[in-house]
Amino acid sequence: MEFINTIVNYSPASIPVGRIGIFILGILLSLLLRKIVNSLLKKPIKNMENFFTILLDGLAGSISFLVVFTGFYFSLLVLNIHGSVNLIALNIIQVLLTFTVIRILFVVIDDVALQMGSLAEETESQLDDQLIPVLRKLVKVALAAIGIVFFMQLKNYPVSGIIAGLGIGGLAFAFAAQDSIAGIFASIALFLDRPFMVGDFVQVGGVSGTIEEVGLRSTRIRTVAKTLVTIPNKEIVDSTIDNLSKRPMRRCTITIGVTYDATAAKMQELVVSLRKMLEEDDMAEHNGANVHFTTFGDSSLNVEMLFFIRTTDYSKFLQSRHDLNLKIMRVVEELGLDFAFPSTTVYLEK
Repeated sequence: MEFINTIVNYSPASIPVGRIGIFILGILLSLLLRKIVNSLLKKPIKNMENFFTILLDGLAGSISFLVVFTGFYFSLLVLNIHGSVNLIALNIIQVLLTFTVIRILFVVIDDVALQMGSLAEETESQLDDQLIPVLRKLVKVALAAIGIVFFMQLKNYPVSGIIAGLGIGGLAFAFAAQDSIAGIFASIALFLDRPFMVGDFVQVGGVSGTIEEVGLRSTRIRTVAKTLVTIPNKEIVDSTIDNLSKRPMRRCTITIGVTYDATAAKMQELVVSLRKMLEEDDMAEHNGANVHFTTFGDSSLNVEMLFFIRTTDYSKFLQSRHDLNLKIMRVVEELGLDFAFPSTTVYLEK
């Protein structure tokens, strides 16, 4: 230790030669360490690519600069230049060190968000794809704020007074932006509950349509009339959501009216034939199907058919109902019955 102190305090003609030499040596060593660290962090990338190696590749530059700034900082402490020059230099290096550490944390957040995005692409829901970038930005803002507060405390600034002042301004800002803040929390609630995803056909309140986009504040729905409706997320969270895309099949109702000249036996035969037709159809779900002679209409004897068609696609549903309608016509024709239409019978007395 005495030998080191002798070298450090070696000052011929009041010139701190020892301190200057150690300062220069410290800078050279920090530059050398920067190259070594950069090489070690990037070397694994050549052999494999995974989360760890991608993270090291992103951190290589920031950690290298952190090594250099740290070397400069301690070299300046050893140099111990009196006056404002040393103070300014140390403050600059402390600022650079703080922002470099924040930059390293940002790289870690970006890499984690990238990996989470890859996992989100494998899920059916697209809400998580849109929410991950939002969360990444929020975490970055929080880290930046923490870093600034930490630096201010390190420099003995009146952080509590500044935070109190910001708190008053933040309170006013919160009142002005309470709808946007409520929308952000509603978006997070939608992400956690996952009541729908982009592309689903839903009914929210009195609006029915396809989900086109789920934003940070609102959701856009393309209606059947091709209009675009924008609904705040906070209203969606408080509403009853009917996700029609999640149903396993579509409900179908068909009412058949035959003329009043049909006998009771023919009506019973018609009902039996229609039930058999549903059982033999590949697209019709006959389990739980209802086919009954229901009402005596003004001009017809009505048979009501309630059943499900095994598809969620609207085009396939229409085609299946088209085929069933043709089969119903054949059944009615084979039984010698006629479809009824609105008519009036007039009786004349002599």
